[in-house]
Amino acid sequence: MNQEIVKLEPEKITKTDITKSWIRWFAYSEVSNSYERLQALAFCGAMSGILEKLYKNKEDLAAALQRHLTMYNTQCNWGSVISGITIALEEKAASKSEEVTEEEEDEVSEEVITGIKTGLMGPIAGIGDTIDYGTLRPILMGIFIPFALAGSAVAALLPLIIQTTFTAIMGYTLYHKGYSVGKKSIIDILQSGKIQQVISGAGVVGMFMMGALSANYVKLTTPMTITTSVKVLQIQTFIDQIAPKLLPLVAVLGVYLYLIKIGPNYVKIVGFLIGISLLGSAIGIF
Repeated sequence: MNQEIVKLEPEKITKTDITKSWIRWFAYSEVSNSYERLQALAFCGAMSGILEKLYKNKEDLAAALQRHLTMYNTQCNWGSVISGITIALEEKAASKSEEVTEEEEDEVSEEVITGIKTGLMGPIAGIGDTIDYGTLRPILMGIFIPFALAGSAVAALLPLIIQTTFTAIMGYTLYHKGYSVGKKSIIDILQSGKIQQVISGAGVVGMFMMGALSANYVKLTTPMTITTSVKVLQIQTFIDQIAPKLLPLVAVLGVYLYLIKIGPNYVKIVGFLIGISLLGSAIGIF
């Protein structure tokens, strides 16, 4: 009787496999979040097809799936590089070649794979949040909001379209790049200081844009007047002669100081601003 021979050697990971894994991550990274494990389920789901090709033994596959169900959370776009690195590490860990030395086996242990993931997810999230949400989004909003307010429906949709396109391109590129460079290159990049220069430059641009948005969209004036025997003086006119937009600047700086001194309790901030605005309007100050 001919017995079927089951091949237990890992299959070669192709570019198509990595692309399919990225599509799953791109689609589900912000869908299946939980308070207990955050993005772990999405990460494991994205890795599942890769792991099935690498681990033909059911016990090994189960162990690999289990270690990627531990808590994981990062910025889903720039964090794609971590997924690529993890695929490279899993591919090396699955290899049972005799050429692998004991030192190399230690490098690709379960602890190392989990440690690389958890060690990189924080720094990469800081980079991604700064560039995507702290810089790119305010710039896009600052460019297109005036056109949207003027009645352009296309301008209202373009920020979403542009950022989604940018996210897809960057995520796809970083996913494949992470696989090709492995763990060492990304650590070298983080230690070189180049990323910090990019973040600093992006932060400066973001501050310029936030200043421009504040000046244009924070509206605060006073109707108060000073009556003399000669004429009635408008206090707002007097303020504008000294420093235009001074009252909006004071409001923005007040919110900023609250965030620095007390913390980002946004519900309280919004409630306080609404209360002050209603009270000031009622008594004729604002």
